[in-house]
Amino acid sequence: MRVLIVDDEPGICDAMAARLMSERLEVITRNNGADAVKAFEAWAPDLVVLDIVMPPGSLSGIDVCKHIRDVSDVPIILMSAEAITEDDIVIGLDAGADEYLVKPVRQKEF
Repeated sequence: MRVLIVDDEPGICDAMAARLMSERLEVITRNNGADAVKAFEAWAPDLVVLDIVMPPGSLSGIDVCKHIRDVSDVPIILMSAEAITEDDIVIGLDAGADEYLVKPVRQKEF
């Protein structure tokens, strides 16, 4: 299984990648929305784990989610460390996400 992890914080990407690679999954990471879209198109992952907040001037995680959903039905897990409201979750699910996790993500939950 191939997993694309997208988060603007490299440490989070590294920790998640290490966890998934310990389960013998193939993992690539990206740190902004534009690079995430390029990686998705070039690598065709089986799962996308995507932070909502991206660096200024980059596509947001919601934008990336919508783009991916327009071209694929690959599962997408959105993450956010922001104060999550029911409306935030609905926006993410409406954008095409399959699941929503709140950071910090607990290893067992992940």
